[in-house]
Amino acid sequence: MDYPYLDTVIYDNFYEMLKGRYETKAKTTAIRFMDKEQIIDISYAEMIKETSLIGLFFKEQGIEGKHIGIFSENRYEYITIYMAAVMKNVIVPLDKEMTSKNLSDCVKNFDVDFLFVTDETSKKIESDEFSKPDNLKVYNIDDEALKTVFKNESADEKKCIQDFFEYVKDTDKDRFAVLASTSGTDGQMKGVMLSQYNVITNIRGTLENNVLKNPTFAFLPMNHTYGFNPCILATIYNGTTLCLNLKTKYLLRDLRTFNPFFFGAVPMVIEGMYDGIIREVKKQNKEKTFNRAIRICKFFRKFGIDLRHVFFGKLICKNLRLVVNGGAALNADYVNKFDEIGITILNGYGLTECSPTIAVSRTGNNVVGSAGTIMKNIDVKIAEDGEILVKGPCVMLGYYKNEEATKAIMRDGYLATGDIGRTDGKVIFVTGRKKNLIILENGKNVPPELLESKINSIPYVKESIVVSRKVSERSNILHAIIVLHDEDKEEFLKDDIASVNADLPSYMQITDYEVSKDELEKNSSKKIIRSKYAENE
Repeated sequence: MDYPYLDTVIYDNFYEMLKGRYETKAKTTAIRFMDKEQIIDISYAEMIKETSLIGLFFKEQGIEGKHIGIFSENRYEYITIYMAAVMKNVIVPLDKEMTSKNLSDCVKNFDVDFLFVTDETSKKIESDEFSKPDNLKVYNIDDEALKTVFKNESADEKKCIQDFFEYVKDTDKDRFAVLASTSGTDGQMKGVMLSQYNVITNIRGTLENNVLKNPTFAFLPMNHTYGFNPCILATIYNGTTLCLNLKTKYLLRDLRTFNPFFFGAVPMVIEGMYDGIIREVKKQNKEKTFNRAIRICKFFRKFGIDLRHVFFGKLICKNLRLVVNGGAALNADYVNKFDEIGITILNGYGLTECSPTIAVSRTGNNVVGSAGTIMKNIDVKIAEDGEILVKGPCVMLGYYKNEEATKAIMRDGYLATGDIGRTDGKVIFVTGRKKNLIILENGKNVPPELLESKINSIPYVKESIVVSRKVSERSNILHAIIVLHDEDKEEFLKDDIASVNADLPSYMQITDYEVSKDELEKNSSKKIIRSKYAENE
């Protein structure tokens, strides 16, 4: 069935977006967060005023056409600094988890002129491992003198916003404006150059696929394009209220306090959330009651009566209806499990080089097992070898100072994603990474992600990775490393792996496995670092 894209207001750059939101949503709450135990509400007018004060500060200091890095934990100021910088400068979001040495390399390689830090992150630039360039100027967001400038309550709201809009109204939507870090499609750290138009059209595309009701919730790292663009900027574009979680240890508290309609997450969070629900149900000896309630809800849904939020609304929060999974594939079983308790899980697919979203599932056409519906104005085709190729306004300008890598990733105007997949109309299915393919001695190609998804569907399996192991000069086998939720279930694993193999062709069957007591090592995007487990390939 063909589901038409939704209509939304058209903005082509950040100036148009902020001007439009000031004219239509000035008094609406834009940002909400907890400061200790107090809820802080910031209106669109207040947010745009603070963005204007920062932008005018840049103008007064002669900061134009510069690279402005932000090395910060999640916080409200991150958003205003980003939006002010992107107009006339290049914003460079940096991962706060990186080491002092890696930060030093990024600052140098990305030609950062000004670096915003916080009390929490400034320790890393004070380390001996951080080599500070002579031209680098550092600003601490928590510095009282800077707060006085950026949060000048005495400044006339209307005048400073008008002055800022006058200054940035000629902003070039196609100019290089965002320098995002990525491991790229080949695993090497690179800088991705994005324009305002790349970002704005991409967040508009997410709103053309699904309706985001009020309020939304964000907690993923803001330096990631997925955590920032669709999870934060899309709500601002939409003119609704964004609730921020600033400390992950308060995630559950904030969810229940803000009671959002939507949030974006990664598989580890989604799976952990459901597993936490089940642990609590078991702890209270309410398994029979829980399962009975699921059966009752399924029965009444046949007649168009939805009782799921009556029974399960208090498990997370009563208003939550929509969660988008991104960053990595989610075990399809969790989509069904959350649906049973009234929460729709949609899959999203993208990469930093595409600003980042290429596809996202739709509530009216949520094909379980797919990576979503390709967004409006994005052209996807599948190469002869199965690689997904993408063209559209979301595709990056190129890699920073790396023409060779830029040329290598482009195919006649299409960006080669490095992913293997297929399409069914506008719905896309991703089966694995091209670079992860295991090539057996008989020439057969095995996508490990396919096997991992089957292993991960075993109820007591937490996560897994499938690698190739050499057993002789001419022979290698498929070996699984498996982490369990419940170590007591290990005795059943042999039979369950046999059941997985029964559904697979002989060359794709898992020959051997091991159970790891430790979680698999991951990067800051919570993706498993495959290279750590491939030393014997």
